[in-house]
Amino acid sequence: MIEEQHIETVQSPSKAAIAKATAIALLVAAVLLITAVLPAEYGIDPLGTGKALHLTDLAKADVAKIAESPTPPASVKTGEAQPTIAPVLEPAPDGSAPTMKGTFIAQPNRYKIDSREIKLKPGEGMEIKYNMKKGAGLIYSWVASEKLLFEFHGEPNVKPAGKQGTDYYETYEIDNQVGKDQAHGTFIAPSSGVHGWFWENKSANEVTLKLVSAGFYDWIFQNRNDKESALKTMDPDSIPGHPKIPDEVIH
Repeated sequence: MIEEQHIETVQSPSKAAIAKATAIALLVAAVLLITAVLPAEYGIDPLGTGKALHLTDLAKADVAKIAESPTPPASVKTGEAQPTIAPVLEPAPDGSAPTMKGTFIAQPNRYKIDSREIKLKPGEGMEIKYNMKKGAGLIYSWVASEKLLFEFHGEPNVKPAGKQGTDYYETYEIDNQVGKDQAHGTFIAPSSGVHGWFWENKSANEVTLKLVSAGFYDWIFQNRNDKESALKTMDPDSIPGHPKIPDEVIH
């Protein structure tokens, strides 16, 4: 005889049950986020539970560790600025507005400005570079009437071991194939030295190059037709007066 087998069927949960379980899980996760994760990780304590459970102390400990850890690297000498901006948000111990540190690089002297127009003949190349201290900033815009091949590079005053006495330089950006007719940006000197561009006109026409800069540089280096020279810079106070431009009414 063949014995009858009883097969038990498993009933799948309904959509309503799944939705209810999902909602409960999301609610629990939200509660944990507000009461535990935010106070412990970021020092944000909207309900005061972090303070009561001493979870905000964990966030303060992390901030203190960050504040203590950045020791100046060996390459940064006394009196030199850090060559980078690294914002760090520090929560306030009393729950007031947090402090954002590492957002700027202080400089010992005021900035300088420069504006010049250069004509490059077909096949002609030239260099303009700024003498800058480590951590000094430069805001620049250059526009050309036609595309120019270029290299944005720097020559540090102190060269790496084994490179002393050589024509050592470091490239920041290069386009020696197609070229550009303009470039704009903000540059922070990674080392004390001269930093700037070499442009070359590969077209059959004369190209007009207009260069405007403002930054913390001491003087400007120019190399043209194998002749090196130091160019004078402008101090903001040397401008006769501000042009009178009417305010534009927005509202």
